[in-house]
Amino acid sequence: MNELTPLMAASLANSVYTLKEKGMEQRFLALLSKQVTNNFDFDLSNHRIQGVSGGFISRLFNRQTGFAAIGIGKASYTGDHVVAIRGTDGLRDVITDLHIGLTGGESNALVHAGFNKVFQSMKPALEQSLTPVLTGSGRGTVHCIGHSLGGALAHITADWVKRRYKKRVCLYTFGAPRVGFDGFSIKTTGSIDKIFRCTHAGDPVPLVPLWPFMHAPYKGREILLSSAQGLRASAHSMGENGTPGYLNTANSHSWDALQSQSAELFKATELQYPDRHQVTFTTYWAHRINNALITLLKKSGQLSAIAVQAGAVTFLTFYDLLASSVEKIAKLSAEYANQTLGLLGHMLVFAGKGGTQVVDLSYRFIRWVFEVTLAALHRLVREAMVFLR
Repeated sequence: MNELTPLMAASLANSVYTLKEKGMEQRFLALLSKQVTNNFDFDLSNHRIQGVSGGFISRLFNRQTGFAAIGIGKASYTGDHVVAIRGTDGLRDVITDLHIGLTGGESNALVHAGFNKVFQSMKPALEQSLTPVLTGSGRGTVHCIGHSLGGALAHITADWVKRRYKKRVCLYTFGAPRVGFDGFSIKTTGSIDKIFRCTHAGDPVPLVPLWPFMHAPYKGREILLSSAQGLRASAHSMGENGTPGYLNTANSHSWDALQSQSAELFKATELQYPDRHQVTFTTYWAHRINNALITLLKKSGQLSAIAVQAGAVTFLTFYDLLASSVEKIAKLSAEYANQTLGLLGHMLVFAGKGGTQVVDLSYRFIRWVFEVTLAALHRLVREAMVFLR
């Protein structure tokens, strides 16, 4: 049962960006590491997969660009296949990234609407290429790889391949955003055979979209390729020619040689308002604030109801619903009011609004705190798109 090495996976995630435009097939092959070309063949005349990203106009006029390449294994990877999918590269893709609606995925679990629409546009070509080679009794592995938006698409693709073809599937993502709600995360964690979720501690993209979107924490681990003191846009880059990025920090022939850490599994957290100024704009505090919100909802008995209602609203409207629920929870008891006060105070410092005092727990104020926190992260994510290559 083969797995790709970190270097092979990163090389594929980086090189596939070149296939956005036609005529770049030789550039794609030239960028691949020798370890990839020695073990996989690419017939890009038949297996350059196109898709449609962006908003309504792009879909209306079916403005397709290259999104993925399929490789057929040889040597020690005979019987295996790779599906490498590119990430965000241009305004249309950014629109897709920020299209935070909800839709039912292949497993009938709720997933990010923008990501799923791109996958659905790719699916016919993927099926046409994969069905002839995956139908039958062969026992090879399908390796799905991607960076950024490509990581999200690789996740959806891996879930679909597993369900559609019943083959062994490995997923390799670099700086991927969250794809779906906990139902999708649980289902894919249980079905995909191996998940290598690679992140940099300073990369803001894996933190979005915010709860209730969740990563699939396979065995509770992720690969931490680089540490950092704070979030920064440049940490999202694949990196080339010696510059920092995922390509260079994953330059290893063994996953065991890379640092792993506990994934963002839920841990009950209560935050005290007087302690709010210890917050820094880091992944650590993003996870603690997320857990404090879930703790408040869970302790008050509102978590399940909010999660169910989330499926019936848009993502931005969801935060209206959430603010209203938190306001009601704060009125239930002094204990819940203090928990809410601590949560909001920590969110304000995280968002760079530490000078703002929490003077009331009204819906209007709570919704504003959610808004500035979302804005702080999304602003950094937009900046990160500049550093993709």
